Order: sequence, then C-alpha cells, then structure tokens
Amino acid sequence: MTRPDYGAPPFDEDVLRRPSASRIAHLLLGGHRDAYPADTDLTTRLAAVFDGLERAARIGRAHRTLTALYLAHRGFRQYLDLGCGYPSPDPSHPDIHHLVHRHYPDATVVYVEADRLAHSHARAMAFGADGVHHVLADIRNLPELLTDIDAITRGALRRDLPIAVFATDVLQWITDHGLDQNLAELRAWLPAGSALSVTHPTGDFGQEEVMSQLTFLYEEADITYLPRPYNAVAGMFGDWIQQGPGIQPVARWHADHPDRAAPEQTSAAWAGIAVKPSEWP
Repeated sequence: MTRPDYGAPPFDEDVLRRPSASRIAHLLLGGHRDAYPADTDLTTRLAAVFDGLERAARIGRAHRTLTALYLAHRGFRQYLDLGCGYPSPDPSHPDIHHLVHRHYPDATVVYVEADRLAHSHARAMAFGADGVHHVLADIRNLPELLTDIDAITRGALRRDLPIAVFATDVLQWITDHGLDQNLAELRAWLPAGSALSVTHPTGDFGQEEVMSQLTFLYEEADITYLPRPYNAVAGMFGDWIQQGPGIQPVARWHADHPDRAAPEQTSAAWAGIAVKPSEWP
C-alpha cells in the first residue's frame, strides 16, 4: 500500500528549476545540499534586500538548539518537528534528536517535511537512530496528517503524554486562513502539558519595507511568504500559557543565546514557547 503524501509536491524536473524554501533555508545556514541555480539566485536577491538575512537564520537556528535543550530539561520525551527541512549543516546546532537523546536516549522525535529532497536527506542522515521517524507531508494538510499519524508512525507519539512541537521558521509559508485552521486543529489534538515553540518573521522592528520586498521576491517565485506582527504571533498559541519571558525577539528568548545583546532588528522575528494548560482545575 502506498503511503499518503499529504500534499507534498510531486518530484519532477521542474522542482529543480524552481526555488525551494527548504533549500534556501539550508543555504542561509551554510549548507550546500541540492543548491540549484534557482535557489542560489533567489537567495542572492533576498540577501540584497536584507543583508542580515543569513545572520537572522543563524540566530533562529541557535534558538532552536536552546529550545530543544530547554524542553529536554523540562522532561519532554516526545517531539514533533513541523517543516524540519534539511539536516543541519552546523555540528554545533545539530538536529533535534541528537540534542534530546543526550538526555533521554529513548525520546521519540517525528520530523515532518514536504520537500521530497529534504525529506530523503533527513531520513538518510538519521538512518538507524532509535525513536526517530520521518513523515512526508505538507503541514498545510496538518489536520489530515494528525488523523493518520498514529498509523503512519506505528504509534510513536503517545497521546497520554505531553508532546513538544516545533513550528520554527515555517508558519510564514501558510496563508492566514490555512494557518488558523491548522493551528486550532493542532492545539486541540495535543494532550495537556504539551509545548508549542514558534518563531516567525516580522516587520515589527522597523523593517516593514524590507519584509514587503522579501514577500514580493518570494511571490515572484510562486512561494507564499507572510511576515506577521506581534498580535498575530501571540494568537497562534490560543489560550496556552506563555513560558519564560513570553513572546520576544528570537535572540532574546533564551538568556544564554549567543546573540542576545544584538538589536531586535537582527532577529527580524518573534519567538514564543507556550504550554497547553491542564483540562482540570
């Protein structure tokens, strides 16, 4: 039986002629897997508009590392990474399973990715790692995926225990209507005590024009890109309880972030981590 792909685009020659958000993110972090001309060309044009784009990407990656360790320290042993992208090209900021397995070798990590090349590389790099699962799916089809995820992963994620969800630097690729529906379904599906980590680009730090130009360049490449303001990011968590300092510029969420002293414009994105409250008083 063929496994469903939940809206992941088919692989054909045109895929390599069009830029990919996953491949661009990989390039910005110093990676070079599958860097096709369309990807390098658009990355160059994006960086010409926002010369801090690469640093912002690295700030986001460091936040992701610190968040995985933060959640592991809080006892989370189940992780769902939405839009995981390519394997990390930076050994100082490895993929989530490498980080959490230092604390809990039996931890479960489920990676979800729509880019077939990124998905294949991620599976290959994690081959043989215990408790690691990869799912090919577009997170714009998240409700359908959540309905089937138990069967797809053979019950890897237990619904009677909290799950830590990463939605880092990925929700900007979803339209407002689709985003609201997907996140509402996700929050309802997750058990009490679960955590949701979000990072999201914004123009709130005096960068409205820059973000508008980035949006235009992505649109030219037929890629949705929607930076959002603080209130929209706060709404992504519903009534969940904000942790730590609340929603902050990405570099300022963790006290030990290496770029914590950088101006908020350097992050160019908001970060938040929230926990689903208990259903019982």
